[in-house]
Amino acid sequence: MSWFGGNEKVAIGIGARRVRLLVGRGNGHVKVLFAGSRELPEGAIRVGLRGPGLLERDAVLEALRELVHEARGAGTLKRAPETTALLLADGVFKLATAPLEGKAPAATDGARMARWMLRELVPVEPEEIRADWAVLEPTSEETAVSTMVSVGGVEALLGEYEALIRELGWTVGRLVPWSFAAAAARDAQEDEAAPRALVLCDADGAAGAVFQSDGVPRMHRAWRKPVAGSALAEELPGLRRYLNDHLETTIGDVWLCGDDEWTRAAADACALLEIPARVMTPEAALQAAIEG
Repeated sequence: MSWFGGNEKVAIGIGARRVRLLVGRGNGHVKVLFAGSRELPEGAIRVGLRGPGLLERDAVLEALRELVHEARGAGTLKRAPETTALLLADGVFKLATAPLEGKAPAATDGARMARWMLRELVPVEPEEIRADWAVLEPTSEETAVSTMVSVGGVEALLGEYEALIRELGWTVGRLVPWSFAAAAARDAQEDEAAPRALVLCDADGAAGAVFQSDGVPRMHRAWRKPVAGSALAEELPGLRRYLNDHLETTIGDVWLCGDDEWTRAAADACALLEIPARVMTPEAALQAAIEG
């Protein structure tokens, strides 16, 4: 099923210090028609599970309107998109997974189970949680049990960001953590995806990470403060210990998603630890979010 119709396909990324807009066209692989960004005033966005997130809402909205105007001036966005993919910093979300035997639950039961899985991670009552969920089949014969994955956050805070997009006259069709979109871009770029991959993403000042094993996200991490690319040399050993101690596994490959300055420093930090890393741009993550 496609998330988008025949109109222009649009993705918006909101980080801690910058907003981004990508416009593409096509079914399956999307051809990028426009990609731009605007810097935000310091402190305009507060990344966290609880609101408010938009501390300077008018400044964020104005930056987005400037990007829309620029895209239209470049000859794209001739029609309003049917829906928009919205990427938010990882600190807005939590991840929970659970083994699932038998068939996938029905929609109503699945939604209830997804909220219940997040009840100890998201600091509100279960009915105030919004959760997106899926049942993923293992990609390895070694794992025979399906996994239910729940990703979500506080309904009121997520709605705050969606209301901002409605000010543009658009509707959010898909709400995605930056690192998850980067993981999707990594899967699209790999001819044969490695069974264990760590994706580290800097959403313009708000870092996050997701570890995938056999096609299933097993660990999600968001940092409360900005993490410079060079600081990954200090962070990666702790992530490796966690994966070894709690999941009894190791990192297969590492992907880095961020602007040029961040990814260069992050790649150098990985090299110090003798961990080879591959790099992708924020635009690749935005593109993956609208390719489905």
